[in-house]
Amino acid sequence: MIGIIPPNTNTGESKYSEYLINGLKESDFDIKVFKNPLLLNRPNIKIFMGSILLKKIISDESISILHNLDNLGPFLLKNNNNNNNKKFVLTVHDIAPVLLPQIHSRIMRFNFNNILPKLIRNSDSIIVPSTSTKKDLISEFEINKSKINVIHLGIDKTIFFPREANTDILKKYGIDRKYLLYVGGDNPRKNLKNLIKSFIDIYQDIDYNLVLIGPINKKNLLSLIKSFSDNFQDVLNRIIIPGYVKNDDLPILYSSASAFVFPSLYEGFGFPPLESMACGTPVIVSDNSSIREIVGNAGLFIKNPLNSNEISEKIIQIAENDKLKFKLKKRGFKQVNKFNWDTAVLKTIKLYDNMLNE
Repeated sequence: MIGIIPPNTNTGESKYSEYLINGLKESDFDIKVFKNPLLLNRPNIKIFMGSILLKKIISDESISILHNLDNLGPFLLKNNNNNNNKKFVLTVHDIAPVLLPQIHSRIMRFNFNNILPKLIRNSDSIIVPSTSTKKDLISEFEINKSKINVIHLGIDKTIFFPREANTDILKKYGIDRKYLLYVGGDNPRKNLKNLIKSFIDIYQDIDYNLVLIGPINKKNLLSLIKSFSDNFQDVLNRIIIPGYVKNDDLPILYSSASAFVFPSLYEGFGFPPLESMACGTPVIVSDNSSIREIVGNAGLFIKNPLNSNEISEKIIQIAENDKLKFKLKKRGFKQVNKFNWDTAVLKTIKLYDNMLNE
């Protein structure tokens, strides 16, 4: 039996967990899901309480492999009485707090710099979603590369595919003209600040609005806009902030956008660019971390996402060039075919089999 510890998040990590668990079930694997109590959402509690939970899971003799999908725990306490030869797998999605300490909290920096290395040592095998994350782990933690397995995540093309324009859906979210799209949060790592600044610098020169989808603090965003422009109301009329949108509406919003802009400072994988390309919308993305690995030659790349002028230049470049849009759209369809959930599940199953046969 395979034991799975899923993350308590509503992010790409939870999407990965959902598709892996469903894929294992469809492959007739006997699995047991161990959900952490909600209390363990607090990182400083999750690590230590999660380690106690691990001890209880280890006592379940029916578990042959325990796979932890949560970035930070448990696996803290080394099991010295593993009489059943259980194997331990840890998925590490990214190590952003190590590489970008200035934009993460003290507790997150502590956990990733001090706890994560212990979790890695206590695991028999590590799964990462990109070669970029593998390189980061080897560089920062000096892990033997043979212990790390790159298994790219997937894109569900039954959900993300080109949709017809739906004026009722667009109207529901206040969209009434051509637009650039951003999907993500307002964590400093996502670099929303420089996207806003770049748009404000050029909004009067382009016939596009900017639509921001995701868990974004509207009050903070309005303060940011005020700090960048004296024409607050004029700018606000061109920036649309729906926040969360219905899952069924998201592919329509991707498909109807003129371009997708994603100036992130770091990604362990990054679903939004893939989702956009699958919906036939060209992407403007940062040239860092895993993003080029995921986007391939199908994007317009920002060399320095901290330079808002460069983001502005890329937006203008794609906004005024229908030929470029078509070329990137065509390349995008080809690129997304490389990322498949069935393949990700099969590679994970192969890893399990190899570990059990060692």
